Amino acid sequence: MVPSPPASSARRQRSLRKRDAILEGARGEFLRHGYAAASMDRIAAAAAVSKATVYSYFLDKETLFRALTEQMVGHRLSSLFGASPQQALPAEPAAALRELANRCLASRHTHPEFLSFLRLVIGESERFPELAKTFVSQLERTGVGQVVQLFSATPTSQPDLRARIFMGALVHLILMQDLLHGSEVAPVDRDQFADLLVHLMSASVGGEATAEGTAEVDRVANEC
Repeated sequence: MVPSPPASSARRQRSLRKRDAILEGARGEFLRHGYAAASMDRIAAAAAVSKATVYSYFLDKETLFRALTEQMVGHRLSSLFGASPQQALPAEPAAALRELANRCLASRHTHPEFLSFLRLVIGESERFPELAKTFVSQLERTGVGQVVQLFSATPTSQPDLRARIFMGALVHLILMQDLLHGSEVAPVDRDQFADLLVHLMSASVGGEATAEGTAEVDRVANEC
């Protein structure tokens, strides 16, 4: 017979499940109605809890949105960098960057809800800049730092700047192609884009392009 968990452990598990249910209800509410029009009453109903229970976990709507942002960004970063050994990026830095680019550019198929959340944050950023800052801060603390580590493992200069250029190029493509529907107007071959981006970012050593790297960049550029 499997022993029952201690009462304190069972209470904690129930509390975590209830918190997750509130965040789940909040995600649907914010995505459907936006931040300003989101209703704490509807969030409580979606989570099958009382409104008082929602406020016992989250002080106000902004606190709830911040917690949801941390959860959404955390889950997306886990999927990008690998939440398990089976999902880990390749050990070789260039191969890891290429796989990371693939995962980012596949967001429209693999994580459409995250793109919807990104659209929400951008749309509300003018009226609620602090919410956008929360989103960016979460990415900075975890995502950008891990990309910097990848570039630090390659024989290139200024890994922090290269990491930002690398991520900036990927974000730009996602914004233009997916969020603004540019793929229907001026489609881009994402495989070739990722190939060229990785080669551009890792083709130079100490600020000077290597002959091999330059030739490879030219080859990929000609194919695009």
